[in-house]
Amino acid sequence: MGFGATLRSIRRNRNLTQKELIEGIVQQGTYSRIEQDQLQISAELLVQLVERLNISLNEFLYIHHQYEATEREKILKDYREMELTLPKEIKDQLRIIERYLKKQPDDGIKLLFDSYRALLILTEEDDLEAVRAIAENIWERVQKLDHWYIEDMELLNSIIVLFPLDTAIQITTTAIKRLNAYDDYERDVTYLKIYFHLNLTLLYLENEQYEACIEWLDRTYKKFKRKLTYQSLGYIFTHKTICHIHLKRPYEEELRRLETLMDLFDDQEVLSLLLEEIAKQKAVFELKS
Repeated sequence: MGFGATLRSIRRNRNLTQKELIEGIVQQGTYSRIEQDQLQISAELLVQLVERLNISLNEFLYIHHQYEATEREKILKDYREMELTLPKEIKDQLRIIERYLKKQPDDGIKLLFDSYRALLILTEEDDLEAVRAIAENIWERVQKLDHWYIEDMELLNSIIVLFPLDTAIQITTTAIKRLNAYDDYERDVTYLKIYFHLNLTLLYLENEQYEACIEWLDRTYKKFKRKLTYQSLGYIFTHKTICHIHLKRPYEEELRRLETLMDLFDDQEVLSLLLEEIAKQKAVFELKS
């Protein structure tokens, strides 16, 4: 269905005549045919009319789709809102994406499917060779691009823990700089900056660079503390606890903060997973000692 009916509906709700809406933009006869869906509107003209209607293009498209996100947008939204890679959540998303891809080809969503698959393999099978093969395929595609768009950086973020630390630092630094260009964009991309920061701390942990990890965690907290979700904050407390354990420093305060936070939000499932991660790291430390 064309955009004509949606333009007409919003125009009338704004108490605008066709002449008032299109003045200085397009001829009356042309616009009349657009509203009747007899003429396809150009992207440039649509942007001009939407601005005159005083709404964003994204809101216009949302209204046009009967106040529902498209299936593709829902898939991307679910990815952005996934705080922790729980196997059940990953499997649910894989099923949703698989159904979507059966209906229509979509290279971007296919790469997102591959990144979810890599995370599931890493979580359940710990097959690093298979996971790295998937990650390298995604990186090969993004690396060739002259410019990284938001979807590209979301994909990179999902696989960044699979790269060597030096490469991951380089990718993160570049991604943050490119994300800064979106500071005035209508959609807040702070969540993606936070994810890049937190994923990098995981690599610092794996490389036993505990001081650097704490420094990066503190930097993340100070820079984004007003934007952090409780899951991200729990992630910070967990990694700081682990760092303090390995550095033979008191860690009880960070652990108490984690438990208090999760009790406050009544999320025992996530708390259990984070405490399990701490217990594993504590066991590793005790073996080394």
